[in-house]
Amino acid sequence: MLFNSIRFIFFFLPLILAVSMRLKGKALLRFLTLASFFFYAYAGRSWFLIPMLVTTVLDFLVAPKIAAASSRPARRAWLGVSLCGNLGLLFWFKYANLFSPGLGVILPAGISFYTFQTLSYVIDVYRGDCPAERNFWKFAGFVSFFPHLVAGPLTRHHQLIPPLTRISEEGVRPRWEAGLMLFSIGLCKKVLIADRIAAFSDPIIDSIATAGAAQAWLALLGYSLQIYFDFSGYSDMAIGLGRLFGIELPQNFNSPYQALDPIDFWRRWHMTLSSWLRDYLYIPLGGNRLGEGRRRVNLIITMVLGGLWHGANWTFAAWGLYHGLLLTLTHRWQEPWSSLPPALRRAGTFTAVTLGWVLFRSPDFGHAALWFSRLFGYSESASGPPAPLLALCAAALLAVLFAPNASSFRRWDELPLAARAALGAALGFGIIMMDGTSRFLYFQF
Repeated sequence: MLFNSIRFIFFFLPLILAVSMRLKGKALLRFLTLASFFFYAYAGRSWFLIPMLVTTVLDFLVAPKIAAASSRPARRAWLGVSLCGNLGLLFWFKYANLFSPGLGVILPAGISFYTFQTLSYVIDVYRGDCPAERNFWKFAGFVSFFPHLVAGPLTRHHQLIPPLTRISEEGVRPRWEAGLMLFSIGLCKKVLIADRIAAFSDPIIDSIATAGAAQAWLALLGYSLQIYFDFSGYSDMAIGLGRLFGIELPQNFNSPYQALDPIDFWRRWHMTLSSWLRDYLYIPLGGNRLGEGRRRVNLIITMVLGGLWHGANWTFAAWGLYHGLLLTLTHRWQEPWSSLPPALRRAGTFTAVTLGWVLFRSPDFGHAALWFSRLFGYSESASGPPAPLLALCAAALLAVLFAPNASSFRRWDELPLAARAALGAALGFGIIMMDGTSRFLYFQF
């Protein structure tokens, strides 16, 4: 069951919301948690619940042990139990096939997201930054809350536990306008833009050996826009759903293709993952406290591991390395780069980020090398780029470069009248055109 499906929009969501509005206290927490379990099992396979429940129970039990430990070695030992359990599960399901391709291990949807979420909680308890949660249903709701469960945004303890406590005491008070508006915008991004672009660009990418330079560049631009509208669309829908339950999930995108340099890009793209990598990997490695040389090494390690977080493929590691090098070069040449006109800096950043998507999208290095060779004109195709893809990319590019960020609008009446009419019409078309089979790209992570 996907957000962009009839079952979800017209059956699951109205039913869960209607029942939630009539409950309070423990009954509400248990109902929301069980509904989230059902959503997760229905969206993937029923056994996907097992590793998620193992992670949930493990960290629920370990966190109080860390908080109660009287010595630092004891606290470290309990933290090690959590790290070994969580990272062991993640490594097995996500990376076993990378080192032993014949195993055929199936990856549970969203395991990277909920693993990082519970790890941040346990680490925060270890650091003394948050208390250990003693209510199992509240903690299980924090892990499994269905709007963000499968593809984020990644939430911290302080961003979700207090809101769950509040709605259990006060009841669910939907923010109808803010929630439905953002959900509608996200649905339109996914169905009308990302899926339409994919229909034209995917066949070119999959048969890149026969593509000419113009087709290869347009397919790359198409994928750059597809992944943006697909993932930002999911994030908008997730945040919108949270608002319907009276919970404000953290922002995950802030017009990243308007960034002026790679550092700015990573402050805007997948913001919750970027902050997680900064707080729980880059800073513990030493951050920028140990000199310029060590900072470069820490950046590269962080980005390579961040790349591998996306999938069990060495192309993801190469993509992370590429962005790590971009970040180190940006730090090195920050002053001359900042002196350039903003339009030129924005165009250069967008081009650099877009070229990196070749590694991210390619199934292997051979495909990536072939794609790069086509981009730079070593083969020409007799046919030109598809006109519909060209038109879609042009319109989408204008939107990402100049349109305001969707989450900046809190109410329907904040939109201009023309924008409200356009969104209403687009939503209608989106509901008609969605078939409920197009999975979000980040579900595979």
